[in-house]
Amino acid sequence: MLQRPTPQPLYDPTRADGAFQLRYSWTGWPSERAFAATPVEILATTEKHWEDDGFRLLESTWTTIQIQLLFSAEPSVSPVLLATRAKARLDHALREAGLKIKFSRKLAVRSIGDNTRQAVEAYIEQQVPRARFADPQFAEFLRQFTIVNPHVDLSAPSESARGR
Repeated sequence: MLQRPTPQPLYDPTRADGAFQLRYSWTGWPSERAFAATPVEILATTEKHWEDDGFRLLESTWTTIQIQLLFSAEPSVSPVLLATRAKARLDHALREAGLKIKFSRKLAVRSIGDNTRQAVEAYIEQQVPRARFADPQFAEFLRQFTIVNPHVDLSAPSESARGR
């Protein structure tokens, strides 16, 4: 009897790179009027460190007035972690390369995805009524903070001196 080789699976989870639907855009601006150079090769050296942090660079645009990065993030990565690590790792790589590029303290992080404003507002509005608190009085206390105000546009970004 002729023995045939054992077929190998097409999918091997140990060799798969995960992809997540969590997308964040990160924008950084220069501290002076414009970035002096656009060393895009720096991004390639920084990608491995970002992946160690739990997010992956998908796209980038580097101009003299701003840097925009699009990341895919693991569910465990918070927007705050992404904001700080994206800037810190990039800043470190630039200094290691001997480039004098300074960032403004201001930056922007935006979540990008399929959720609509109505879906997010409905989700937030239902958090207190759906929660099962051990103390019913605590649930009643939290209800006073659940406000529906049609005159407030939650889709408008809030801005401060430090970012958007």
